[in-house]
Amino acid sequence: MSNVSSLQNRKREFLAVTALLFVFVVIRLPGLSLPYHQDEWKNAEMVREHTVGGLSAHPPLMELIYRWSGEIVGADDLRLMPLAFGVLSALLLYTVVRRRVGVHAALYAAGLYAVSAYEVLASLMLDMDGTILPTFFLAAMYSYDRFRDSASTRGSYGWLFVLALALIVGFLTKLSFVLVLGALILDYLFEVRHRLTRELLVRAAFAALACAVVSVTAIAGAHFFIPSFDVSQTVVHTLSYVRFEGRGYLQILIQAVKAMFYLSPLLLVPLVLISKKTLAKNRIFVVYLALGAFFYFVLFDFSQGALDKYLMYTIVPLAAIVGTILADATSGLTTRTLALGSLLGVACTALLVTLNFLSPEVLPLYPKTEWISAIGAGNWNILMPFTGGNGPIGFYISFLVITVGFGISAALVALARLMPQARGVLLVALIVLGVAFNGIFVEEYIWGRINGSAPDALRTSLAYIAGSDVKGIITHADTGAYELSWMGKYAGRFYAVPGYEEGHKALFAKFTGEYLVVDVPHLNENGFYSKFFSTCTVKFATSSGVIAAHVYYCPDSDPYSIKTD
Repeated sequence: MSNVSSLQNRKREFLAVTALLFVFVVIRLPGLSLPYHQDEWKNAEMVREHTVGGLSAHPPLMELIYRWSGEIVGADDLRLMPLAFGVLSALLLYTVVRRRVGVHAALYAAGLYAVSAYEVLASLMLDMDGTILPTFFLAAMYSYDRFRDSASTRGSYGWLFVLALALIVGFLTKLSFVLVLGALILDYLFEVRHRLTRELLVRAAFAALACAVVSVTAIAGAHFFIPSFDVSQTVVHTLSYVRFEGRGYLQILIQAVKAMFYLSPLLLVPLVLISKKTLAKNRIFVVYLALGAFFYFVLFDFSQGALDKYLMYTIVPLAAIVGTILADATSGLTTRTLALGSLLGVACTALLVTLNFLSPEVLPLYPKTEWISAIGAGNWNILMPFTGGNGPIGFYISFLVITVGFGISAALVALARLMPQARGVLLVALIVLGVAFNGIFVEEYIWGRINGSAPDALRTSLAYIAGSDVKGIITHADTGAYELSWMGKYAGRFYAVPGYEEGHKALFAKFTGEYLVVDVPHLNENGFYSKFFSTCTVKFATSSGVIAAHVYYCPDSDPYSIKTD
């Protein structure tokens, strides 16, 4: 009888995991056709043109992953590569959490990972931080766990080899993977702290040193196998981020807050309910989060980099930790509790969705002090632009929706802490609201049916450009660069940043072609860029929601004559 019950449980578990992976893929499938943006298009162009050395500032495996992916799916469909790694990461996350905590926590963790808007972005972005490095991290964790469980058997050497391989492969992809090695070492030393001996410390140090030596040797010797790779560029690129003076602390703060919004209340607010038991079960994830915080906020200066992209490393550990919290707090829920919690969650969701349609104001990105002033004055019904160096192309979310979403979620968790008897109902409501919050982000990122779709405005503009007599075009924020390059009409880019004005005046003064401006983030009407384009001829215009797109022709416009306040 027990064997039959065990078989039924395994079947239910298999079906649940399959359903979660199905949801994971289905949510992301429509995003595969999103246009490449900024650094993404350069990587895709590198694959399409079969150029070498396009990513020479990074360890060699990064470029090879792009090239191998291009050979399999082609340059136009490279988003399939991070999606495939994302599916593998989801499965590994489930496996790791299941071994460490249990089936229910693993299902919660995988479910959170599937619906997370930050992970949707990560698994569609042409980069390593979102899903490729997490795959290697989770593979290393799984091997580490299997090694510990079989430490006294012959099989331990096999798992030790797999662990070393995962660490080396990760390090050969991106140097920041050193965080994984650090987390594993600290976790191991903490675990054996009561039986720590000099011999054990020496063995641990030797193992870490061996991995480091092999990785450094592989990177240093990669030039002999990949002539385009230059290790000196990797060293120079890494050292360029080591600076402790002149950091853009406001930019660091903005990027960190942006990452928090991407993570959503579903992956942050339940941390209030964390316990010592949860911390013990997820110690390595906590250590990894702490090491990453030191790495990205203290050791290196990423104020001029895409910090919100690098902070994607937080998705996996937070999904595991919060999955454990929710599994412990919602165990044994009754049908009545689920029904009441769902009704409360739907009511909160209805309010959140309604707030999206209150005609929010679109502020320009610069000056950023206007944002601080507006928020300080209580004008929260404004649209926040979400863009990045590796995508997305840009979409808007209401700041009011974000703050209310976090506020209601915080209230639900506070009540759950104060009213243990109602905790199940309140946490079910939090989950429903959290999924809806992430759904709003995903919907605007992929479709933009609420505030507007930059991809739609871009596609319409590109269709006009393809059939027009335009010979060369400069595009705002590198939007559409991949398609324009394919047409042979790409003439450069500009960023509507006040600090770049003098350089752009010189660029505009000698340029005789057209300009493509997809207005996200929104240009300042009183700034140089808007005033310059107001002197130009509009050859084409389109819009999607609040996002306008124009093709300008400025043969007689003098950028040096533009006066701004």
